[in-house]
Amino acid sequence: MSRRPPRPSHDDVLWLNDYLPYRLAVVATRMLREASQVYKRRPDPLTTPQWRVLAILANFEPLAATEIGRISMLDKVAISRALAQLQRRGFVARRKIRDDRRVLDVTLTASGWRYYNDLVPQIKRQEQALRQVLDPSDLKRLFDMLEQFDQFQRSNSCIR
Repeated sequence: MSRRPPRPSHDDVLWLNDYLPYRLAVVATRMLREASQVYKRRPDPLTTPQWRVLAILANFEPLAATEIGRISMLDKVAISRALAQLQRRGFVARRKIRDDRRVLDVTLTASGWRYYNDLVPQIKRQEQALRQVLDPSDLKRLFDMLEQFDQFQRSNSCIR
């Protein structure tokens, strides 16, 4: 029978409430879970990956699937599945637009835009409630800090 290793000292424990990546992930997950109720409670619901793809296309179309993956931080399988489901529903179209005929650009269809436009006011109302938690100067500082973290991660993606 093996013995359990001794519990580390207080200073050697990774306390999750003080661990920045964990805290950011938990808060973001809670916020996104609440936002997801807008598109999941509809009679014709979307999955979270489908919503992300729809929202990304509304911001940046046309995009190739690889570009959607880079922006969304979803894996290739999730992107492929979401695009196939959205295409079946008539929300996106894939076309050969670029010089490279192997790359299909994805755009929203009129139905996709209607669905998106129907959701946006509800999503914005939820976000406004979140924005009320901080005063405008703190909110600006928060976005500035998030940008700093994002820039740091982009330039130091292989921290060891």
